Order: sequence, then C-alpha cells, then structure tokens
Amino acid sequence: EVLGLTFTRKAAAELSARVRAALARSGVVDADGYDDAGEQLVLTYDAFAARLVADHGLRIGVEGEARLITGAARFRLASRAVSAAPGPFAHVARLRPDYVTERVLALDGELASHLVDSEALIGHTEEFLRDAESSPRSRTKELYASVKKAASAACERVEVAGLVDDYQRLKRRLGAVEFADQMQVAARLVDRVPAVSSALRAQFKVVLLDEYQD
Repeated sequence: EVLGLTFTRKAAAELSARVRAALARSGVVDADGYDDAGEQLVLTYDAFAARLVADHGLRIGVEGEARLITGAARFRLASRAVSAAPGPFAHVARLRPDYVTERVLALDGELASHLVDSEALIGHTEEFLRDAESSPRSRTKELYASVKKAASAACERVEVAGLVDDYQRLKRRLGAVEFADQMQVAARLVDRVPAVSSALRAQFKVVLLDEYQD
C-alpha cells in the first residue's frame, strides 16, 4: 500500500531501503522475511509511467510493448527524420543538421512533458507573430530589433515543430518510444480513464513523491 516515486534508479533504491526499514520498525512487514504482496513499490517517475502504459495503455488505444529508445538511438532516429524532411526551410536551413536534430529532440520532449501538441504550438506562434507585426514601431517605422529576433525564433520553432511531427511519425512506425512519450501517455491515461486513478488510489494508501518541488 506504499508507493514511492523519485527521479533516478539510485535514488529509488535508497528510498526503497529507507521505506522498508521504516515499515519493519513499525511492525508492518516482517523484517526477516519476504512478502512480495506486502512490499512497498518504489520506482522512478519514468518507470511508473511505463508501468501504467503497459498495464492500461490499451484503454486509450496505445500498445504497451513499444521499444524504449534513449541516448544515441533517439538522436539517430531524429537525425533520420531531419535528413528525410522535404523542405524547403526558410529558417532552419542556415543551421547545422546536428543542431537541428538537437532542437527537434528538445522540442519533442518539452511538448510531451507539457501535454501540448505541435498544432497548439503553431497556433500560439501564429498569434504571437500577428501581435509582433502590430507592435509599436521605431522612428524609422521598423520593428524593434528585440521583436524581430523573437519573431525569427518563433518562425524557426514552427519549422522545428513540423520536424517533430515527422520524428513522432517515424517513432510510431518503428514501434519506438521515449520516456517523455510514456509520461505523456500515462498523464492522458489517468485523465481520460477515471477508473485507472481510482484503482491506484485504492491500492496505495501512502504515496511519497521525492523532490516533488521539482
């Protein structure tokens, strides 16, 4: 009935040992025995999200057996999506392909973490660009340099968002996911299927969120 969540596997191991010791001291579990059903569950946030997707993902049409990619594998896949993009690109064309790939990975992770899709991002950017165009001008009737810079960055982000869509499609086609993808699915799962949240609340009476302020 005790669930502990933290950021790293090392922290999860330390938290699990501390929780186990506290339960043993209080007589809740047998300090000398091993009761799998009675042990605490302590995982990283990513691992817990993966567990929810594996157990309940089909409730919202998501397979829970996708291959997890990290590090170099995700960079290679994103680079593949960038290289295959037809273009033309007015803003990211000036950037090195490796830097564009890094931008794609960063934006993909941020969108997933905030439960925002590229369509919403593009809509917000278009609204910002309209506001920028109608902003006060200098004495020479030009946009101020800071506004021009922000507008250029926004246009670049729209192109990167399109590449993020390409990257996401490639991941789905190859049956690959990242930690951020699993976290996004898990968040949507508990939001759309109340029975999942209810089952978790019924199972776990005590929940420890390590470094919750982060």
